[in-house]
Amino acid sequence: MSGRFLRRSLLYVPGSSEKMVKKAETIQADAIIFDLEDAVSVSEKDTAREIVKKAIRSVKSSERERIVRINSVENDWGFEDLREIIPELPDAVILPKADEKSLIAADMQITALEKKLGIAPGTVSLIPLFETAYAIANAWQILGAAARIDGVQLGAEDLTREQEIKRTREGAEIRYARMKLAMDARARGIDIIDTPFTGIHDMEGLQRDAEYSRDMGFTGKTCIHPAHIEVINQVFSPTAEEVEHAMEILNAYEQSISEGRGACMYNGKMVDVPVADRARKIVEKAERIEKRKGDR
Repeated sequence: MSGRFLRRSLLYVPGSSEKMVKKAETIQADAIIFDLEDAVSVSEKDTAREIVKKAIRSVKSSERERIVRINSVENDWGFEDLREIIPELPDAVILPKADEKSLIAADMQITALEKKLGIAPGTVSLIPLFETAYAIANAWQILGAAARIDGVQLGAEDLTREQEIKRTREGAEIRYARMKLAMDARARGIDIIDTPFTGIHDMEGLQRDAEYSRDMGFTGKTCIHPAHIEVINQVFSPTAEEVEHAMEILNAYEQSISEGRGACMYNGKMVDVPVADRARKIVEKAERIEKRKGDR
């Protein structure tokens, strides 16, 4: 996708753990997700907000995207999270158990806070977390609930729990959810972020799972352990060979256009507008990745 940030790897970090939050500031994920929801006990909610506020100030957007998963806005915790966090200017907020009603409520609260604080409208992005059967079934409609939505994440653990089905290493049980979400999010032109792979030491399973979601159209993947970042970044980055091939396709196509022709042949295959566009996106993504390396 073509959003403000490169989102290949997104690491969840418990907002209540000052030690883990501090360590996350040095990791190589494209984004840190400071979690105020599931990873934080009720007794630690207030403490976690203070830790996350300090962390947002200490991490620069140029180094990595700063995202906060807030609590549900169906209770006071979610709205309190927004009131405390938005003044620190996180790059994005993840809204759990998202549906139209909750997204509209969160969007209105963020909009009011941006206006009150003199922040440009739409500065803080909104990423709904789809973890219910309703959200998957109504994804297209829900993703149109707020203009500040620029990505969506699949949450397989809560989804499969609601469906009363077993969560497996192979992931066959979430195949439809992935396909549906990928298609609807692509149609909306937003980032499609996959659910974490929970086998911490199963790198082979992680590789397979990440490649599967990438091949479905997902643009990145969340993780819950830093050890997964390198594999995810590799899977969601074009290889040197892919970039070189894409550049050759573009050169052949652009030469054909400059000579007054349209489609052309390259290595025995037709190169027309869709093929050239696909190649251009590969090159552009490679350039963004190189720029990301330079920013660190």
